[in-house]
Amino acid sequence: MKRTLLLLLLNNSYSLFAQERFQLAPPLLKYNSVFFADKITVEIKFAQSETRVHYTLNNNEPAEQDPVYTEPIRITKNLTTLKAKAFGNNFLPSATVAATFIKEGKRVRSVQYTLPDTKYPGSGSNTLIDNKGGMLPISSTTWMGYKCDTVSITMDMGKPQSVKEVLLNFLQSENSWVFLPEQIIVYWFNDKTSSFQTFGKELISSDKETAGTHCNYRMIAAKNKIKTNKIFINIVVQKTIPSWHAAKGEHAWMFIDEIKVY
Repeated sequence: MKRTLLLLLLNNSYSLFAQERFQLAPPLLKYNSVFFADKITVEIKFAQSETRVHYTLNNNEPAEQDPVYTEPIRITKNLTTLKAKAFGNNFLPSATVAATFIKEGKRVRSVQYTLPDTKYPGSGSNTLIDNKGGMLPISSTTWMGYKCDTVSITMDMGKPQSVKEVLLNFLQSENSWVFLPEQIIVYWFNDKTSSFQTFGKELISSDKETAGTHCNYRMIAAKNKIKTNKIFINIVVQKTIPSWHAAKGEHAWMFIDEIKVY
């Protein structure tokens, strides 16, 4: 009898210590837009008691040794990624929330571009320069979707000015057949020769799978100092989905929604 009672007590004690820990809900990042002129202030909202939110600005996953959020965070550096995660005793940490903040860049007077697929037309003629991008859902109206071989974009800045970099924002959601392009080539208009010359380019590999849905920013930098009033961009869409994908051999989609000139 004593042995049976002891076993019951031990089992009950084990059950108390082995209770399932619940995962905290993710915190909320509060801001007006991911685009900013000189600076932007971001608030983090989280109401659970006896918890704390840790954050990073270096693109690392937040851990308990990272800063604790106590007041709005001021961001001034271009392409800064804020990541935040909630921690609490007797709880599993929350999922990480993240947002990348982008400087507005130079004013672009007008844009001409290859018309997107009618299923994903974007949000109007200024989709690529309206500071409304950076939204993750594939259903967001800010994305222009393409399922063709190449996409051409011409950006007219009005008067000649110094240009060092061009930033392009793509959606990467391989489970939805949305891939990064194979190649990006940027050209600048040389007024002296009345012709476009190579500004910079990037080749992108899709040999390995990238899980999840992401905004993927690609910065193309000029090799030399240039002064121009027009930028021409040629984007080569991935024509064949790689062999590791369930839709191997099919033509991939490419989604783009914002371009910045610096």
